[in-house]
Amino acid sequence: AFIRVTSGEEPLDATLVHPESYDLARFLLKKLKWKLDDPSSMGPPITKEKQREEWRELARLASNEFQCPEDRIFTVIEHLLFSINSPDPRLRGDTQRSSKIEIGSPSGCSSLPSKLLAINDLKRALPVRKITANVRNVVDFGAFVDFGGETDGLLHRSKFGPISLDSLLVGQEIGVDILGVTSTGRISIGLNGLDLPVENMDAKRPSKSQQNPSSSKRPSKSQQNPSSSK
Repeated sequence: AFIRVTSGEEPLDATLVHPESYDLARFLLKKLKWKLDDPSSMGPPITKEKQREEWRELARLASNEFQCPEDRIFTVIEHLLFSINSPDPRLRGDTQRSSKIEIGSPSGCSSLPSKLLAINDLKRALPVRKITANVRNVVDFGAFVDFGGETDGLLHRSKFGPISLDSLLVGQEIGVDILGVTSTGRISIGLNGLDLPVENMDAKRPSKSQQNPSSSKRPSKSQQNPSSSK
């Protein structure tokens, strides 16, 4: 698990940046003019594609300065981005700002109630919001998270809002909403703070007849053997 230390002397200990990249992170913060305790210093949000374009020259500069791949530079920038936008409120002294819902933040979230551990009970209670979860695995299409239920849930990349998939780390604690449950136990998760709607996941699954329309009707004997009708 990755631990964010909030009471240490090093401010970067409270971010997702690995200690081995602290010098690089300080260099990037200075060049980008970002402040760890001030999200407004980052300017308006931009898409991930535009982020890459905007930061490409900086990535080249940092890559030459620190003799490391550009992919590592982008990863550190994205970790800084997530840490500034979605910090633990303990990282900020501004109580007014900390009362605002931060997307994906575990602040204000709680464990899944014991009465909702069973799949059917969970399904009837949807949506279940402000649940604490831990990232179990990160894949190309999203992340699997342990929210305390019978099975892990899928946090699809389409349900991250402005948060980058690359900013998630295995073992990281996040806040989620449980949005959908199938009869077979598959769970759909969204980041807390996005207020995404409930999903009727069973309705999305085509029936056998829809998957193979021809199988719903059996041919008559004459259709099976046209010559027999003569």
